[in-house]
Amino acid sequence: MSSLDLMKKECFTSGTSSSASLKRRFIKKRRIAPRAQDDADSDCQLCRCSILPLSGSSRTVRRILTACLLSFLALLGSVSIDLSTHFELLHTTEAAYDELTSCRTIAILQLVSKLQKMRRLFTKHTHNETLETSFSEVVFPVFGHFCGEMAIQSNRYGLSCSVELAGFCQEMRRSVQGFLNASLDANSTSENVTSAFSLVIERLLDVWGTVEDTLVKVKQNANWRNVLSARLLITFTELNHQLMDFPLIATHTDFQYKWTYVLSYLSFAKVMTEQLNDCWLENIDLNFNSSQSVKHLYIFDTSLWQLSGAGTVPLSGSHTGIQALTNIQQCLFDSTVPALRLASRSVSSGLSMRICLLAIACLIYPVVMFSFKQMTEWIQNYAQSLKEKTEDLKHQRQLAEDLLHQMLPKSVAKQLRQHKHVEAESYEKVTIFFSDIVGFTSISASCTPLQVVEMLNNLYMCFDTRIDSYDVYKVETIGDAYMVVSGLPERNGDRHADEIAKMALDLVAAVRQVSIPHMPNQRLQLRAGIHTGPCVAGIVGYKMPRYCLFGDTVNTASRMESTSLPQRIHTSSETYLALIKDNAYDLQLRGEIEVKGKGKMNTYWLIGHKNYSVQNDSLVCHWNPNMARKKKTAAGSEVSVGTVS
Repeated sequence: MSSLDLMKKECFTSGTSSSASLKRRFIKKRRIAPRAQDDADSDCQLCRCSILPLSGSSRTVRRILTACLLSFLALLGSVSIDLSTHFELLHTTEAAYDELTSCRTIAILQLVSKLQKMRRLFTKHTHNETLETSFSEVVFPVFGHFCGEMAIQSNRYGLSCSVELAGFCQEMRRSVQGFLNASLDANSTSENVTSAFSLVIERLLDVWGTVEDTLVKVKQNANWRNVLSARLLITFTELNHQLMDFPLIATHTDFQYKWTYVLSYLSFAKVMTEQLNDCWLENIDLNFNSSQSVKHLYIFDTSLWQLSGAGTVPLSGSHTGIQALTNIQQCLFDSTVPALRLASRSVSSGLSMRICLLAIACLIYPVVMFSFKQMTEWIQNYAQSLKEKTEDLKHQRQLAEDLLHQMLPKSVAKQLRQHKHVEAESYEKVTIFFSDIVGFTSISASCTPLQVVEMLNNLYMCFDTRIDSYDVYKVETIGDAYMVVSGLPERNGDRHADEIAKMALDLVAAVRQVSIPHMPNQRLQLRAGIHTGPCVAGIVGYKMPRYCLFGDTVNTASRMESTSLPQRIHTSSETYLALIKDNAYDLQLRGEIEVKGKGKMNTYWLIGHKNYSVQNDSLVCHWNPNMARKKKTAAGSEVSVGTVS
């Protein structure tokens, strides 16, 4: 609590409380003030504690950082899933490429081709003769020969095939040996040997990969369609070799099933695989379907591959058909291998791009998060600073408004703030109060100017605090003169005289308790005058506007004050008539006096209020404002009037 507020409270208490109540309130104030100071200190400490966390650990910043971190984790999760998918795609594409270009595949296909030729030779020259040597002695040297030739070759990575085929040849030899032992009879007839060739070729193709397994992989990766086409084509070529070597095999149910199965899937693969369709069109459709319309060449013609031979001349089991299938196989490998290599590189490039973008995101994201955190903290600090400046501006504006309200009425000040022109206004009835300090000139001469200022400041603080309880407006103070009006700028009906009378009694009683700082044994004395009448009020001045009153009422009120006596309230007859309506005041006739500029006038002394319980120096302290505001309309009431000699 500031010293100004304490002084106001002391002054107000001194004028409105008895000595006993004054002592009790003073002791209570001493007990409460330290606690209030502690509360203020704790509030300040709390404010400081609430501002400091904004430097880096505010809840908003933490929430934003958490959201950024969660978004980064979500990004990593989605990118990880995408990378996993592309890694799987790259793996399956590379596997499809290896399935057609590896040393193992080349060795198997060359072995199949060699065994097909050997089977053809055995079929031509041996017929049903019994062989002197076993089948193993005929076939296994071929395995060793091809494995030896493949060992000196290199794969697509430039590595020797001996690394890839290190255990493959031995494992293949054991697998074929066990398969032959379980499938062949002891007699080595030409038919058994030829069947053994077919079984070994079938076993080698199964080791390379089955059609069923390849169909499953086609569902996972479309690049395996080329591998499926190659398997079907090689299997179909082997069936044609068997049909050419053993025409009677066409009557076997198992062979017919295999033929139909492979042929149906081959027609499906021709539609599904662009490379197979192009090679088939080039080597078969354009050569053997010359009578067919070009627009129907994309249809797979199965009539050329019938086992019965009805209709057109079939290619099944013929040297021409096998040669055409071999050409298609070579064409398919020549076009498929570069396509798979290109697809593998495309997937690898896309994967590399994603990894680079992920690495860049991992590097940039923390920087962005840190920058965003710094920017957010800066914005919050700036907002806090702006808030403090705004509060300070509001405080300064409030001080300016308070100062303006001390100079002008609130209603007038509001119009001026709204840039409105304030017109002068005429009031039919107002009551004006003037007062000054008795002997102010002699008191001022006996002290320093600073003491005069201190004395007036204490007095007017006491007056200003008291008049807030009444419907009055302080017009101005000039030196020791104090001017108050009621009834303007806000009209209050007929209450203006009553409000000024109550205020005047209050101030006259209060001034008795105000001591002179440099004369502690003496008390100030007030001389007051009141007059009621019409006046005009308006704003005067541009740079320093003042709210001024004009009219004869102002002059008459000033004359009432100048002709008054110490500690007396001098009223005009107009004020007397306004006060006797309520029969609430004691008024005493002073008589007819000479008033400068007005001539002779009947005036009165305002003695007190009838509702005061004690008619002494402290009568204002016991005045009940609620009772004072009630109008008493008792009939036959009289006003005590005395004559002052």
